Amino acid sequence: MAHERDRDHGRPHDGDRDRYASAVVDAVHDGTYVLDADRVRVFANERLREVTDFGDDLLLAKHPERLVESGYWAEEEADRYREAVERVLAGDSREERVQLTTTLGDGSSVTTETRLTPLTADDEDRNGPIVGVVGVIRDVTERVERERELERLNERLERLSGFLSHDLRNPLSVATGYLDLARETGDVERLDPVEEALERIESLIDDALVLAREPAAIDIAETAVDPGELARDCWESGDFGEQPAGATLVVEDEGPVRADPTLLRRALGNLLSNAFDHAGERPTVRVGVDDRGLYVADDGPGLREDAREEVTEFGVSKGDGTGIGLAIVERVAAAHGWTLEIGESREGGFEARFVGAEPTA
Repeated sequence: MAHERDRDHGRPHDGDRDRYASAVVDAVHDGTYVLDADRVRVFANERLREVTDFGDDLLLAKHPERLVESGYWAEEEADRYREAVERVLAGDSREERVQLTTTLGDGSSVTTETRLTPLTADDEDRNGPIVGVVGVIRDVTERVERERELERLNERLERLSGFLSHDLRNPLSVATGYLDLARETGDVERLDPVEEALERIESLIDDALVLAREPAAIDIAETAVDPGELARDCWESGDFGEQPAGATLVVEDEGPVRADPTLLRRALGNLLSNAFDHAGERPTVRVGVDDRGLYVADDGPGLREDAREEVTEFGVSKGDGTGIGLAIVERVAAAHGWTLEIGESREGGFEARFVGAEPTA
């Protein structure tokens, strides 16, 4: 049953202030305040003033309306806060915890958790009439970021697990089948497909290791690298798929960039493979470095503008692929401190550009 509220709207007397201070004395290390029965903040401790850099015009006012009006809280945050306060004032809850994002006086944003408990007319009678709410604010920005990072890690591990279990199964089956056949027939030439399958498995594991790490944790050994030479090697080696008959590689605007040659080769190879799969039967692929960075472009049908952002996400594929190729490219770019931009080539096809990969002097 709801307790009757005190409706004295006047300014708090000195005795009231002493009681409010007494109610929050145990929480002096956190930002703490008292609301009256109409959600007017009538007391705020020094810690709250220090942390928020707010003056009395914001702190000692209708809460949260004053903060919303001033742009420090979003209306959605205010709605959740009001609902929690009303439950405490009505006696329906002895404690509410609300996580909120607040803009501070210096313009920065923090994530906080506010603990709301009832303030009774008689401090010694916890079941007496509720006349206000005590709020204790704690900065949980770092904790929330750790939780979000853990969620991202778990999601990435789940995707990797699905990728490895699905994509490793096929080359393993190929290797096992040909190995059994070679044992039965004694024909060692049947081991060639086994070798190819093992190389494919090794490549998949290398991809998984790149995706499993945050860009800052990827070890890179930068040196002066010629992207044109790497592209020609990828093209001729066949490591990233067989190019369509009549496909053409054009290396233009050559010039070395500082990069890890192994990682950059994998990124360029994946981009060439993407062109082989999606740029038509006789694609022309251009690779070069200009003042806007290193680019790989083709003359195929390109990619819709509304699909360009999501195509680098792990698991997103335009066809029957694994959805890992462009995710690897994006991760390699980030590891070098570059930005991957997906756009339209001058022929209207697909272009991937490593912004920041500038030619070395």
